[in-house]
Amino acid sequence: MSSSESAATQAPGFARTRVGAVTVTTVYDGALPIHAADMHGESAQRITELLADGFLPPEGDPLTAVNTFLFASGGRTVLVDAGAGTSLGPGTGHLTANLRAAGTPAGQVDDILITHLHPDHAFGLLTPDGDAAFPAATVHVAAADAEHWLDEAAAARAEGVQAQIHRWAEQALAPYRAEGRLSTFDYGDSPVPGVTAVDLHGHTPGHSGYLVGDAGAELLLWGDTMHCHTVQLPAPHVVMAIDSDPAGARAARLRVLEEIRTRGWAVGGAHLPFPGIGRIRFRDGEARWVPVPFRPLTLV
Repeated sequence: MSSSESAATQAPGFARTRVGAVTVTTVYDGALPIHAADMHGESAQRITELLADGFLPPEGDPLTAVNTFLFASGGRTVLVDAGAGTSLGPGTGHLTANLRAAGTPAGQVDDILITHLHPDHAFGLLTPDGDAAFPAATVHVAAADAEHWLDEAAAARAEGVQAQIHRWAEQALAPYRAEGRLSTFDYGDSPVPGVTAVDLHGHTPGHSGYLVGDAGAELLLWGDTMHCHTVQLPAPHVVMAIDSDPAGARAARLRVLEEIRTRGWAVGGAHLPFPGIGRIRFRDGEARWVPVPFRPLTLV
């Protein structure tokens, strides 16, 4: 590679952040567009204004991050979400390469906690050939999400993109189900030691967050509680066209924001700007995203 080509190449897509006693490696799967036309609950003019406040075009964010999160808990290597694999085109599907760059090949992952079974969070469980991309991992999914997306009758009734999500979910989980490496849980359970499943249902029937860390220094890792923080932090009532239950998704977002405000949790979000970890500041009735700055781990 020439020096000019090297200068035009982005750094490997991973970053390490310490929150309390937990070191989290954000592993970047890629980027996808989040369209303003899919946001509902505010006027188009107001959504355009909120996007502009974040220096985003009126059409939305064309390069919304798809983040996954890697950490150690209970002596196990844990990954939250698996990226899009081959489902959504070449802008995503870079998880396994970035895991290798981060020093943890897919074969070293023990557990994968899926926030929900939409393709940008779960289809990366497969290789391009349709095999299990994580040969030693157990996949953990909320029982409500697995029951919905794997239900044959529900899949037969579904239309359009919802029908496709059913197909993708079945495909993504198939090799793990066949090998007995799919596990389901209920909210409040610990799918792996040191991690608590948090109820965020609404976006999908079993949408989950994962709370890690010690009391006073906890980190909530969520999936699609927010698709576009520039819009949905100042206007948390805005819902997305892809929400299975828009009212439920709105209620979950408002509920978890209040928990974050009162409990002081740090946050890691699948679609927050890479590396997706930070805090939410609440002041004068408004919420603002404050990313954790880059710091050498040895000095934290």
